[in-house]
Amino acid sequence: MQLRRFALALSSLAVLGLLGAGTAVAQGADTDSLIKYYRKKAQLSPSTPVSVSAVTDSPIAGAKQGTLSVGTAPRDKKVTFTSSADGRYVIFADVEDITIDPAKAVMDKISVTDVEWKGPADAAVTIVEYSDFQCPFCAKGYKILEEEVLPAYEGKVRFAYKHLPLPFHNWAEPGSIAMECVRQQNAEASWRVYDEMFKQQKAVNLQNVKEKALEFAGDGVDKAKYDTCFDNKETVQAVRAQKAEAASLGITGTPSFVVNGRLVKGAQPAAKFKAIIDDELASAK
Repeated sequence: MQLRRFALALSSLAVLGLLGAGTAVAQGADTDSLIKYYRKKAQLSPSTPVSVSAVTDSPIAGAKQGTLSVGTAPRDKKVTFTSSADGRYVIFADVEDITIDPAKAVMDKISVTDVEWKGPADAAVTIVEYSDFQCPFCAKGYKILEEEVLPAYEGKVRFAYKHLPLPFHNWAEPGSIAMECVRQQNAEASWRVYDEMFKQQKAVNLQNVKEKALEFAGDGVDKAKYDTCFDNKETVQAVRAQKAEAASLGITGTPSFVVNGRLVKGAQPAAKFKAIIDDELASAK
């Protein structure tokens, strides 16, 4: 619906001949009017800094596009806009090319390397989870996915777990670091850590997370190497890269799942996952 409104608005601009009427925004001659308008629209405080930058030709012929920066860097909010050439009409939204599959654009942002997968590489459906070992809702999501969803689609779905430890969970990031330290040595053992972190979530805390992860891993992990890895936080950058990847997808809460580019937020019932998976499988035929 939002895309349709956007297209209609642009069509209206074109019909009125406004997209080619002038170059006020491009030349920066009337950015004050744009800023003044946005301040009122967003009900900003008079003290909040607002500036216009990166004004260029839009992919839409005759239009201009740019960015409003609201607030003070590095915590400023970026708002993209598309404007008629004379600056009179503006849409606060990204321009999207409908010849590009939006789901593929999402999946292209997800790194498929340096992560372990369950399921066949050529599966028609890919699920990537961004989660937090200390989050109770994530433990619920784990149970739904592992007990109800993945078993129902064996051989048809591949799955990867990625870390999104939340800042207010004190042992979530150490738990992620521990799992990645195990994974460096033994991929199968890292899946055991993943399983038991959620199954025994209430038994884990900041003081014992290092030992618990090693216990969960079982055989096949050199303790000395694991200790060095965990104590020196050798895998923290890998964990934080996955957090940054989640942010690039607009994911801020856990658990969150990307199913062939379609975002599922929260520990949703199995039926919701199955409806999306069935739809994707039908589309792949």
